[in-house]
Amino acid sequence: MDWRRREVLRLLIGGAAGALAAACARRLPSPEAPAVPHTPVRLPGPEQWPVEAAVPITPTSEFYEVKYSTIPRVDVEAWALEIVGEVERPLRLTYADLLAMPAVIEMRTLECISNPVGGDLIGNALWKGVRMADLLERAGARPTAREVVLYAADGYHTSIPLSLAQDPHSLLAYMMNGEVLPPEHGFPLRALWPGRYGMKQPKWITRIELIRGEHTGYWEGQGWSKEAIIKPNSRIDQPRPGMIPAGPVEIHGIAFSGPVGIARVEVSVDDGRTWQEASLTRGPTPYVWTVWRYWWEHPPAGEAVIRARVVQNDGYVQPRGRGRLLGGTFPDGTDEQHAVRVVIAAP
Repeated sequence: MDWRRREVLRLLIGGAAGALAAACARRLPSPEAPAVPHTPVRLPGPEQWPVEAAVPITPTSEFYEVKYSTIPRVDVEAWALEIVGEVERPLRLTYADLLAMPAVIEMRTLECISNPVGGDLIGNALWKGVRMADLLERAGARPTAREVVLYAADGYHTSIPLSLAQDPHSLLAYMMNGEVLPPEHGFPLRALWPGRYGMKQPKWITRIELIRGEHTGYWEGQGWSKEAIIKPNSRIDQPRPGMIPAGPVEIHGIAFSGPVGIARVEVSVDDGRTWQEASLTRGPTPYVWTVWRYWWEHPPAGEAVIRARVVQNDGYVQPRGRGRLLGGTFPDGTDEQHAVRVVIAAP
């Protein structure tokens, strides 16, 4: 589903037409690149970062891309981040200023709100940047502030609660997988908020404003969720649909959920009539995807439907499909079970 953020699908709902599009795509080659910086600005070079868990890192070249309009060209020497509004000390920080601040490195999984069931609009990377809470403390966020509004160089805008911006896992990142943040992924600066879909995590950030009221972002104005809290997702990567050989079968995939976290992943090989628990390899935090595996020792010959589901720590279980709009993703993402139909060859 290679949509673009700027493409608008107009669907008829109860006699009223609404603009209901949210779009993500695999990273595509682009002729645009960030402007070459001039001295004395120093861009960070490649770094060797420790991998904190035995879960896969998505290569930057394969990481899905969100595209609201065009990739902006940013002159990093002229660029600055402004923090204004309900703050005691408005800030204007250059790229060099941000690089001089205490840095953190975190593994983080990102998922598009319009990622379909079993889709690949999800990726996991190592990110380096600064804590948003440190910037808010430096600016002196006032208790009167309710939301944090983010504005980007491509014209995109959205908002998050102040409490989320103050979360210790909320980052403004300038490096990805040991390299300078690529232009497709937000050079020079992008947001990473824990437990939220990608539409709430803008790239190419130029301005942050703390406000007393509520802000309606671009995609929120099209009917998509204002909270955009990640829903549980369990994808089956193997086996693929179709014929598989006789004998034991390893079933595996990835699972992801919101801040509640994953208690377990269950697998069914009889279209949901019975369920078995899979083994898990977890990431370092709940904000990183989990690898799950199940060994199907004695698959009978013939057709079978394999399903996977997440059971969250609060007891919530992924449901079967409900046939909602845009593959079930509108307006707040999908949590429907992924199912794969296979035919096991006779021995």
